[in-house]
Amino acid sequence: MEQQILYVGCYTPEAGAGIKVVEFDNQTGQLTEINCIADLPNTSFLAVSKDKQTLFAVSEDERQGELGCFDIQNPRTPIFINKQSSLGGAPCHISLTAEKLFVSNYVSGNLSAFSLIEEQLLPAYSSIQHQGQSVNLDRQKSAHVHASQLSRDERFLVVADLGIDALKVYLVAEKQLTLVFTAVLAGGDGPRHLVFNSVGDRLYLANELSSDVVVFNFNQQSGELTQQQRISSLPNTFISSQKSAPSKQQSYIAEITLSKDGCYLYVSNRGHDSIAIYSVDQKSGLLKPLDYVKTGGLFLRHFALSPNQQWLLVAHQNSEQLCVFKRDVDTGLLSKTDNQLTAKHAVCVCFL
Repeated sequence: MEQQILYVGCYTPEAGAGIKVVEFDNQTGQLTEINCIADLPNTSFLAVSKDKQTLFAVSEDERQGELGCFDIQNPRTPIFINKQSSLGGAPCHISLTAEKLFVSNYVSGNLSAFSLIEEQLLPAYSSIQHQGQSVNLDRQKSAHVHASQLSRDERFLVVADLGIDALKVYLVAEKQLTLVFTAVLAGGDGPRHLVFNSVGDRLYLANELSSDVVVFNFNQQSGELTQQQRISSLPNTFISSQKSAPSKQQSYIAEITLSKDGCYLYVSNRGHDSIAIYSVDQKSGLLKPLDYVKTGGLFLRHFALSPNQQWLLVAHQNSEQLCVFKRDVDTGLLSKTDNQLTAKHAVCVCFL
């Protein structure tokens, strides 16, 4: 397929459209905006249903967030269906199965669970409140649930809480989440986003505050996590400059993803404004740094690999553009193209 549809979530401080509909040319890498949707403001995260018929979006209000859904049977013209309260402040992430959705509420530090029946989003059936704090009192005075990931068999949900430096593993039942394991991280790590490998026996975690990536073995029977590796997302030269001038050289991890073949891991750095690329040992799952690619924009919040794995698209929150990188599927390395699209306050990229 030469033409691919993608959705871009944007903050809307000037009351603009929260979602842009963009056509992407898989042959040339060209981006063309074809529609915009203003039904939900500040759409900080997007997700497409398993059957690719519904688009979900969170509206990141710090006092009372919302989760909305759109009919995308015609993917170029999403039609708003309905929305529900996220039961928390500043929702920032969505995980889903065919019938359930899990929303992370950052400010209020809770996770909300929803059901989807006949394309209608029902009110949340459960909300789990985290408690605690950690060592960075500027960012960790209370719990801040930032993301969750379902295990490959969808029996477990692993929840990253930036505020308490912990991963909490829940057993997923019909209408209940039961805590079965907690992985305690180093003080000040700030766990943000995470991704499982295709087999489901390893979990890769991006820590926002420490800029470290942590590799875990995952017990698919018990839900227990065992740490295997810790590695920085930043080059040594930048780490050295941070130590000499910490107030001037700040950087924070944002997104993390694996290539479909599981051979390469990608992490975005806001501040250093780069994509870190790692090779993944196929036996041990351990990471080896390959490259740190400057993206040419400011504060890259999110990125996504194209479905054919030949491109990587980067959303820069502060320089207001999407940039396109060509990806070598054999080496995993990236090369910047001249293709870009203006997108104010872009913070999420979601391919159909």
